[in-house]
Amino acid sequence: MAKKKLPNTCNRTIVILVAIIVIQSLLLLVSCPRKKEGFPQKQPLKKNSLSAVKQEKQPTSQARETKKQFVEVQGMQKPETILTPLTASGKIAIVLDDWGYNTNNLKFVKEIREPLTLAILPRRTYSHSVAQAALELGKEAILHLPLEPHQENSKYSLEPDTILTTMSKSQVLKILESDIKSVPGVKGVNNHMGSYATENRPLMKILFLELKKRRLYFLDSFTGKTVGKDLAKEIGIPYARRQVFLDNKNESNYILGQVELLAKIAKQTGCAIGIGHDRQKTLEVLVKAMPELKKRGYRFVYVSELVAQP
Repeated sequence: MAKKKLPNTCNRTIVILVAIIVIQSLLLLVSCPRKKEGFPQKQPLKKNSLSAVKQEKQPTSQARETKKQFVEVQGMQKPETILTPLTASGKIAIVLDDWGYNTNNLKFVKEIREPLTLAILPRRTYSHSVAQAALELGKEAILHLPLEPHQENSKYSLEPDTILTTMSKSQVLKILESDIKSVPGVKGVNNHMGSYATENRPLMKILFLELKKRRLYFLDSFTGKTVGKDLAKEIGIPYARRQVFLDNKNESNYILGQVELLAKIAKQTGCAIGIGHDRQKTLEVLVKAMPELKKRGYRFVYVSELVAQP
């Protein structure tokens, strides 16, 4: 018996059904993303991932790695500087004495971005101008108060109205008031010369009591014996003492050596104060040396940050 042929309509129906099944399978494959074998999907870093690492008391190796990844994502070239921050080697305050005669070296002060303290002589031709420039440049100004030196040790003539140990209290206070007015905006006072005056307790007590009223600190230039430290503690005024003179010799190599000595003391004790002068060579050395010391971890500050509070 001959086999009957399926109708054409049945064949077409089977073909259509098969085609539909194939198309649906392809659509299903396309809509389901496949993970690449051996390469897990990267999870986006959360914004608070770094703070979460910092909050751990004892970071695990995994936490440190997370922190490192965060730094790398932020484009840091040396993530280790974040993981182990550079420890500061010490604080340094640089004081430059004898401003007021001219403004020649202010151009160097403008080049120095770090804190500087300018000690300005009172009632000189440019005392007010330098004080104003210090304010505009973001530097600290103090009064460089002329005090009586030992006569046998004095190589220079005295400044006008130098305060002497033989003066009465009213004379001392009158001079001090005029001096402070001539240098507006000062934060403190340091002595110009004064090796004899700083030994004299009655005189220094008059000065310290007035500085306390005016809320000014005293920086002892430490030019000889001094009653400053004990008396400041007794009266209750902020006080500090100089560690290094930077430019007893007006020679670049000598000045640089003194700057290095100052840095060594700051590293050993935590802080140090160096006093130089309004001289071109001194400022030229500082313009180059201060940025290098900053790279080595030292931090420059104003004297007001280092004075011992009562």
